[in-house]
Amino acid sequence: MGVFLDSGFFLGLLHRKDTNYDSCKMKFKKISSGEFGLIFTSSYVISETATVILLRTHNNPITLKAFWELIYGRKKFIRIFESNPHINTLSWDIFMTHNQKAKKKKNYLSFVDSSNIAICRENGISNILAVDGDFDGYLNRL
Repeated sequence: MGVFLDSGFFLGLLHRKDTNYDSCKMKFKKISSGEFGLIFTSSYVISETATVILLRTHNNPITLKAFWELIYGRKKFIRIFESNPHINTLSWDIFMTHNQKAKKKKNYLSFVDSSNIAICRENGISNILAVDGDFDGYLNRL
């Protein structure tokens, strides 16, 4: 058991102007209690999140530092999956298969989201904290 954190969740948790801020704060308290087991993310998500925070907050150093501290600070409690050739191959397969079937641009699945699905499948994680429906049909969105 465990829960995987996606980029949109991190942004919603840390950026007060995000429309998902209150919801993400509440969900963060719930997962912090250990109710869903260990908490995971990936190096791809960290990269994507840092970039999105930079752009959406107009380079707000407080929000960027809060993200860094959440991931790597003293209270570090999120386990980070690093990419490897096996995960990259699985991610590519998901990416290509999903997007070949997508009828509209809004239904495309990013490579990072594909890698989230691959990592979760390979590690027996069925829950994800995400603010969009990109993972519906793949993972249980909390």
